[in-house]
Amino acid sequence: MYEDCSPEWLVRTDKIIEGLPLPPDDRSDIAAIVDALTKKNTIARKSARLTDSIDRILDAPPEATLVKICDRIDNLLDSADRNGGFTKRYLASTDEIIDKLSVRASLYGYDTALGILVQIRNSNLKNW
Repeated sequence: MYEDCSPEWLVRTDKIIEGLPLPPDDRSDIAAIVDALTKKNTIARKSARLTDSIDRILDAPPEATLVKICDRIDNLLDSADRNGGFTKRYLASTDEIIDKLSVRASLYGYDTALGILVQIRNSNLKNW
């Protein structure tokens, strides 16, 4: 997934995926997952970029859901030392991820990862 990258990186990634020695369906799934997880910098507000990405994750192969949950776990743990305003906004966006991806996570067997995300989200981040 790419955030804050130039369009050239997206083109480069597409070429890398096309060149992988995998069946076309696998390359297509990988491209769909990367696309779903990549926030579109052409969308003005960060919250709108997240909503757009989550909507695309819901249409992507199920592995995109697991990657997003794990990415949020990692980012949430990294945010523990940030200021209160940032953390408040980040927790709100985490709530959106939990709300919108929980059914799909359960459907595809990612309950443990989602449970860990919920546990971290509801904890004092500095204790992790």
